[in-house]
Amino acid sequence: MRVAAIDIGSNSVRLLVGEAARSENGGFAIRTIARAGEPCRLARGLGETGRIAPELSARAAGLAREFADRARALGATHVVAGATAALRDAVNGADVATEISHACGVAVRILSGEDEAQLIYRSVVSGLGGSALRSACVVFDLGGGSTEVVSGLGPSPGRWTSLPFGAVTLTERFLHSNPPSLEECEALEAHVNQHLMHDCALLPQRTPVLAGVGGTITVLALLDRGLSHYDPALIEGWAIGPERFSGLVQRLLAAPVDQRRGWPAMGEGRADIIVAGVLVVRQLVARFPCAALHCSTQGLRYGLARLAAEEAGGGIHESAAPGAS
Repeated sequence: MRVAAIDIGSNSVRLLVGEAARSENGGFAIRTIARAGEPCRLARGLGETGRIAPELSARAAGLAREFADRARALGATHVVAGATAALRDAVNGADVATEISHACGVAVRILSGEDEAQLIYRSVVSGLGGSALRSACVVFDLGGGSTEVVSGLGPSPGRWTSLPFGAVTLTERFLHSNPPSLEECEALEAHVNQHLMHDCALLPQRTPVLAGVGGTITVLALLDRGLSHYDPALIEGWAIGPERFSGLVQRLLAAPVDQRRGWPAMGEGRADIIVAGVLVVRQLVARFPCAALHCSTQGLRYGLARLAAEEAGGGIHESAAPGAS
């Protein structure tokens, strides 16, 4: 069964086309057929205006249409499109969801924070496999407009929180120098730490497995491995120890944006927000002590693809998808 997922995030729009097959635990395993992603920056200016700008929603709609066409051309029989923090938070989020739905022919679902967190957790732990399936885990997804943090045991998510910031929104609010000044970085980290102390109070103090997913994590893994191109097989499950992680953070903080933009590992639309991203990760690593930070490539779109497989198996189609906006 071939399915597809379109993840409409606050910084990027991403596609996954995959072959779904029943796994031993009764769920679905997704074998990747095609992946794609393009920066969109839906959350740009959202903190100031409360609205998604027309040119940004139009770009998101165009990307979703392109990705939906590609998914169908590759034989996907069911496509699920999910939108996250930008559309949740914007006063015109429902209108933007309707615009994107009309453009791509797929009903866009504005995911709740809880739905997003649970989909992400299951995807990351399933992707890591091995000991993660038998251990207590903390998983985080650092996006452009929000950061989901979920604890659980093996494949079962437990407590979760959605932190009201991401790499885009924090960059716009705190980082104005090039490279960012020490004072700017300290102010950003103090803001993040305040939320972690309050919003993560009920989550574990330590964890055997700490895993992250998102563009910032991908860049950290690529830099740590010395890779110049994105290869999920070389990133999935890669562990970064404390000393190497600290060195990567210092390297990114010291480099001006033009230098970062020239690094092959950086990717389009990431250089100007990566510092905010790694500062958030540094606070999360401090909050949840662990032997290493595990890198995942299987975020929300893999969860959406499994949802597509479940719905297709149950005879539910795009036009009648539950929870569609």
